[in-house]
Amino acid sequence: MTNHGATPRETPGHLQHQWVVAGIVSASARFIPVPFVDDLVQGQCRRFVVAKTLASHDTHLTTSQLKPYYSTGGGCLSGCLGLLAKAPLKLLLFPVRKIVAVITSARGVPVEIMRMVLLGRMLDRYLEMGRVHPEADDATKMRLAFEESFARMDLRVVKAAVADALASVSGWKKAATDTAQEVAGPRDPASDDFKPPKDVEAGAEKVEEVLRRPETLSLFADFDKAFDSAFERLG
Repeated sequence: MTNHGATPRETPGHLQHQWVVAGIVSASARFIPVPFVDDLVQGQCRRFVVAKTLASHDTHLTTSQLKPYYSTGGGCLSGCLGLLAKAPLKLLLFPVRKIVAVITSARGVPVEIMRMVLLGRMLDRYLEMGRVHPEADDATKMRLAFEESFARMDLRVVKAAVADALASVSGWKKAATDTAQEVAGPRDPASDDFKPPKDVEAGAEKVEEVLRRPETLSLFADFDKAFDSAFERLG
């Protein structure tokens, strides 16, 4: 068992790379001028992160059992009804929301990447500790603990570092947006694979350099403590 508040354990490089790729693709959906695509892509990317993390562990847990952790909405019925109720307003506000999303991309893209990395990281940690029990509704508690902890994070330093890292890869934005459009298209529901182009892979490698910096590792350790505290409070 991993001790709470311990030094962050080494995350397998390939797994972390997958989380970063998913974050870049998810963040790039803001550049697609089509209503609801960003929500769809974000949901697919979150599922991808969870599926890849589960595959790296010896576990019988499934992505369906962990849906409360990664889902962007409620259950099937409530989620569909909520979407229908909000659709007219979202369509009306779409042009404004899209302009704001593009203007704030310098902040929003790094934040979305960090969200995906931490989503995978927390699941990886808790699987390693044997603390994910579907019958105890741990997936829901993990989601609540995640949102509470993420909302309190000070990401100013890492946001700037991630933005600078991506700026060094000139073609990442178009490549990631093209991949996001593919993700939003018809897909095999059982498929958990993305095939990002080389510019996305190159951008992910640059971001991973930021994730290995001492200040980022310290941020991870602080997030671990906050998450563990919130999770235990919900217990």
